[in-house]
Amino acid sequence: MKSVGQLLHADRNRKNISIEELSKATKIDVKYIEALEADRYDLLPSETFAKGFIRNLALSMGSDPDELIAVFRRDYKNPEHRKAQITHQKPQKFALPSLSSQLLPIIIGVVAFVVYLGFQFRAILTPPPLQMQKPQSGTVLSSPVDVEGITSADSLVTVNEDNVIKPDQNGFFQMKLNLPVGETEITIKTVNRFGRSQTTEIPLTIISN
Repeated sequence: MKSVGQLLHADRNRKNISIEELSKATKIDVKYIEALEADRYDLLPSETFAKGFIRNLALSMGSDPDELIAVFRRDYKNPEHRKAQITHQKPQKFALPSLSSQLLPIIIGVVAFVVYLGFQFRAILTPPPLQMQKPQSGTVLSSPVDVEGITSADSLVTVNEDNVIKPDQNGFFQMKLNLPVGETEITIKTVNRFGRSQTTEIPLTIISN
C-alpha cells in the first residue's frame, strides 16, 4: 500500500501544484511538506502537528483528509512498514551550497587573472600580425614606392633592413621607398616587444624613378 507521503505527492502532481504554492495556500512551511511527502516523520514537530498538516494539505487539494490521516496512523505506529516505504522512494537530489557573497568576488578575480595571464602568454608566444596594403606582390610601379601595412601597435617595422618605422596606436605604418629600376624585392619585418617577429617579401618591377 502507498504511504501518506506518496499519496500527498501524487495528489499534488495530479493537480500540478508546486510545494511552494501549497505552502502559501496552507501556511505550512515548505520543509514540513517535503518531510511529509518523504515520510520523514522524525522531521515533524509532533504527531498532532503532523495530523493537522495532513488535514490542511488534503483539504487544500480536495482530497479526503480522514483517509490520509488513517494511512498516517498506520505508518506512524508501524515504523518498519514506513521504513520499507522510504527505501523504495527515489533519493533526493544533492543540492550544492550556493556561493557566499564574499567568496564570489574572489573567484571572479582569480578567473580574470588567469584570463589576463593567458593573453600575456599568447602575446609572448605569437608573432605579431603583418598585413600589407601597399604595394601588391608582382605589380609594376614607379619609384618611390608607397609602403603601407598594419601590425601590432607595440611592434617596430623594418623595410629592407635599414628603414625602421614605428606604427601608430592602431598599428598602421607607412613610408615612401626609393628603389632602382628593374626587378626587385621589398622585405618587410615586424618585431614586437617580446622579440617575436614576422617577415614578408614582396617582388616588384620598377620601370622608372
